[in-house]
Amino acid sequence: MRNINIDKEQQGILRFEFSNASEESITVDLDFFDEVLPQAIDFLAEDSSKAIIFEFKSPAIGTDYRVLFGEAMAWQVFVDRLNTVSKRISRLKAFRKPIVCIVHAECSSAAYSFASMASYILLSKNKGKLGFPETKFGLMPGFGGTINLLQRMGPEGALSILSSGKIYSAEEALKLGLANLLFEDEEEGLSLAMSWITAHKQLDLDNQLLIKETEAEYFVNLSSKINRAIPGQLAIVQVFQDSLNENLADAYELEAEAFCSVLQRKEPLAMLRTQYYGTAEASKMAAAAASFPMQKIGVIGAGMMGAGIAYEAAKAGFEVVLRDISLESAERGKAYSAKVLDKSISLGKATEKHKEIILGRIHATDNLADMRNAELIVEAVFEDIALKNQVIAESADLLNEAGVFASNTTSLPISKLAIASKNPANFIGLHFFSPVDRMPLVEVICGKQTSKETLNKALHFISKLKKIPIVVQDGPAFFTSRIFFNYLLEGISMIQEGIPLEQIEGAARLAGFGVGPLAVLDEITLDLMVKVYEQLPKLHASQQRTLSYLKKLIAEGRSGRRSGKGFYDYPADGGKKQYWQDPEIAVSKDIPSTEDLKKRLLNVVALDSYRCLDEGILSKAIDGDIGSVFGLGYPTQTGGVFGHIDQVGLARFIEECKGYAAAGEQWEIPPSLEKLAKDEYQFYNGFEANVGFRH
Repeated sequence: MRNINIDKEQQGILRFEFSNASEESITVDLDFFDEVLPQAIDFLAEDSSKAIIFEFKSPAIGTDYRVLFGEAMAWQVFVDRLNTVSKRISRLKAFRKPIVCIVHAECSSAAYSFASMASYILLSKNKGKLGFPETKFGLMPGFGGTINLLQRMGPEGALSILSSGKIYSAEEALKLGLANLLFEDEEEGLSLAMSWITAHKQLDLDNQLLIKETEAEYFVNLSSKINRAIPGQLAIVQVFQDSLNENLADAYELEAEAFCSVLQRKEPLAMLRTQYYGTAEASKMAAAAASFPMQKIGVIGAGMMGAGIAYEAAKAGFEVVLRDISLESAERGKAYSAKVLDKSISLGKATEKHKEIILGRIHATDNLADMRNAELIVEAVFEDIALKNQVIAESADLLNEAGVFASNTTSLPISKLAIASKNPANFIGLHFFSPVDRMPLVEVICGKQTSKETLNKALHFISKLKKIPIVVQDGPAFFTSRIFFNYLLEGISMIQEGIPLEQIEGAARLAGFGVGPLAVLDEITLDLMVKVYEQLPKLHASQQRTLSYLKKLIAEGRSGRRSGKGFYDYPADGGKKQYWQDPEIAVSKDIPSTEDLKKRLLNVVALDSYRCLDEGILSKAIDGDIGSVFGLGYPTQTGGVFGHIDQVGLARFIEECKGYAAAGEQWEIPPSLEKLAKDEYQFYNGFEANVGFRH
């Protein structure tokens, strides 16, 4: 619902007021443009007209993505309507009469595209926000938004905004040039608009875009600043280049064409399904869990993970007891919260009072008895089953009668750890990711005896932390760690096959992984990987070869960055790390192409994710997609592991995987996957999951 009031403020000035009486957001869609633009054009065509004011009094957003993709399916009708909008925008601006937009609240996506038509944007200092969040999901702004921003700030400034996907606060928007001036209240906003119109009766606008560089190298450099695997980002740079020396009317048409093309790509839909709808549904599920009176949280272990969990819990309003073996260690863990808060203060996102309140909720101690009567205890000690069992056994009795005990572990079996708690029904795994204050995912692991009530209490806690949960069943390394280990294993296998390190790591980055598998191994240390492998109940031959090779490197002093050398060499002076080639492994005479290496790294993770679904570790594909993207850093353009399989096509995916069979048992194809391929199965139908899969 939206309300459009049209008032003539004074002779020659027309004001459109957009509001929503229900206080919900106004949806700016094709119908909105079709309704408003013709009236604005007709008015400015009058000789007596002077200016137009558009005023968004309520929050304003774009069309729901599902609706947008649905509209785009009627391809020709959609294209024709977008072209009509483009022509109307260019005609409106061609009058060169002042257009001012006053924004009182958040104005994003298509709504900001509309607002950005204005020559002058006034933004509420208190509630105003501007941005294009759709670019986080592989899309690009349409309805003139891309070109308007290009004209407003030039290619580099516009690209920085358009590729970020951020919603900017009023102060940020002003600093970046997304708005021209901030106002305090409604009266001041209108007064400033009228003053600017008086001072700018006839605009002297250049009908050309703000692109002065003509060399092809300029756009090559520009495209190096984006993720080229993301269709929307690539399309934005292409529109910039194609608009070179074009007039505005042609530029708007180029944008409309690119916008339609991006909507036809598989990647944005997959990204939206996982990162927008999937995470929203997961958070909704957690919020719907039965409420549990939870005030006191115990965290055992004040290292990086424990300190991060303590901070997040205190920030959410819980009283936190942070315990370590010494008071000094516990205080050091609490100091982590102070450090995070100091950074937030420096960025203007927190205050000293806010810091004081949060730190006041964290009680650092070396006394285990201080945990008594906690509604939740999270142990976050070192990843050693004997140590964890000891901590669990000596602290589980301190829980509130209805309390929950959770282990923060990356791979140790929850069902085995639960035995030490004496009450396995109230024991659960909560796998946080580092750094906890920045990573949104929590993997919730149910042991064989974990009760439904315990799961709900854990979800209630996660909801209070505003984290995204995925629920998995117990098994060796659960889900995220298991597929992560497969990613690392494949990198080591490639090294053993004689594929140079730089080609493996380069292929990983080009595929969209944030960090190559071997750089990751050096960071976490080879010793930790060995310890994890040794705790797994069973290793196949390929894993055993990997374990033996890791032990060999450790024996040679190459255990990772901390030792100064691992798969890379790290100069003592802190200089750039160097590639290292194992002299005992000859470089292969038949090195695969980069494209083949990319497929191999993507597919090995996706294939094992399917095994997790087949074995019941995962209950639904979307949890695998959320976990792989937010936990592992699986390339976002795929939408996750199952999104990747769908994009490749199941039959082709299996064929590609069979081509790597010589590399090891990790490439064995489950019979159930072969059967699904014969049935031409897809995990998703558009935004919705297919229900045909049964594990």
